[in-house]
Amino acid sequence: MLLAVVLFASVTFTYAQFQFTSIDYPGGFGTRTRGINNHGQIVGSYDTEDGNRHALLIQKGKFIPLAPETILGTDYSDAYKINDRGDVVGWDCDDVTCHAFLLRNGGVTLLDFPGATLTYGWDINESGTVAGVWDLYDSQWNFLYEGGFIWKDGNFTEVTFPGAGDTGLTGINARGDFVGVWDRGPGGTQTSGFVFSKGEFTSFDAPFPDVFLTQPQGINAYGDIVGAGYVNNIAHGFLKVGDTFTSIDYPGAAYSTAWGINAAGQMVGNWFDDAGNVHGWLAQPATR
Repeated sequence: MLLAVVLFASVTFTYAQFQFTSIDYPGGFGTRTRGINNHGQIVGSYDTEDGNRHALLIQKGKFIPLAPETILGTDYSDAYKINDRGDVVGWDCDDVTCHAFLLRNGGVTLLDFPGATLTYGWDINESGTVAGVWDLYDSQWNFLYEGGFIWKDGNFTEVTFPGAGDTGLTGINARGDFVGVWDRGPGGTQTSGFVFSKGEFTSFDAPFPDVFLTQPQGINAYGDIVGAGYVNNIAHGFLKVGDTFTSIDYPGAAYSTAWGINAAGQMVGNWFDDAGNVHGWLAQPATR
């Protein structure tokens, strides 16, 4: 197993109420950070020179490719979230399709929603419940439908936002609240976020001028949500606490996305430089 012990070769600085650190896998050609658990373990991926992508764990200053002796090391793979037990979910693509994966105790289980063309794992909570997205295409690879799902102990349950054309689940917390995206179907120009808590769905949009797509991407145990809003195809990260939104843009980035948040308020995400290169970031609340 390859271990890189070079920690976050970057500048750390404080911006507004957050202290940001850029994250780059040593020798990689693009780094993404998508999830952080309450132990501070971070998951994401790095790109190789030949354009492949591999799931990645970052802990205690070490960059650790995830399960490189399995298909995660040979296929195109990306890790999205990690729970406090160390279970990791994400997606793995072979030459035919993409599957959600669950990495637990060193073993990889592929999860395919029944009848789906593509399945993606987006989050996993402490009870081992996986939230994700499945897509359906026709034989000519024309997109037909996107649905959200919950997976637990081998059983899938589809989740649909009431009245939606398409739904995707992108985050779930320890108490079973989940977040996702929904749209109004073919021809719609607005994609909104939603949160499901205490048996109720609530839709929301990032309060950026001219936002056309709001995508929550993580929710912690307190119900704090991170994600991205898209304006003119440019992404801006956000933190939503109750009804209050805070913009989360990595300083100096061409654009940024926020992906994961733990109970301590530590956040991870991605930022893109002017050349289009992608980097991970970690944000610490400056007051903590």
